[in-house]
Amino acid sequence: MEKGIGSMIKRTGKQDNFKKQFTRAVVIYLVLIAVVIIGFQYIWMLNFVPTGSMEPTIKKGDVVLGTRYDTGKGEIERYDILVFYPPDEPDTTYIKRVIGLPGETIVVSSGKVCANNVELDNSFVRNPMNRRGDGIYVVPEGCYFFLGDNRNNSNDSRFWQEKYVPQENIVAKSRCIIHLSDLIGDN
Repeated sequence: MEKGIGSMIKRTGKQDNFKKQFTRAVVIYLVLIAVVIIGFQYIWMLNFVPTGSMEPTIKKGDVVLGTRYDTGKGEIERYDILVFYPPDEPDTTYIKRVIGLPGETIVVSSGKVCANNVELDNSFVRNPMNRRGDGIYVVPEGCYFFLGDNRNNSNDSRFWQEKYVPQENIVAKSRCIIHLSDLIGDN
């Protein structure tokens, strides 16, 4: 009879150990879910790119991981790739490259882009730029001027009715581009 009680005690000890491990696993799982939810609410942002307007840097179908915490005044630099809501389409998320900073005069002419009379780097531009969108753009304080890298096929600041993106419309800075076509192959 004592043998039966001892085996019951051992089984109960194993059950208690299983319950502790199971409870610990559930708590860890719930904490991880909370971290991911809070992280994507306040720290990170994932964006699926539906167009080729940023090719070759970002291809159609790529996913961009951005950070939400570093888009304040003084944290945005020329050539940053940002996620924002354009003034003409406030319910649509865009991703483009910052070209014009607050207070600058941007001149787009004959395939070249200048900021305050200094020609800008265009090494990331897909093809030589056509003349569509040529003009002089004076960026207001607190706003930015954006262009796509695929400038001949980009709906960007040059073509919007409201040309400049206010600081408060910027939601994330691109940190990592995941080229899905490289991972799953082009079909």
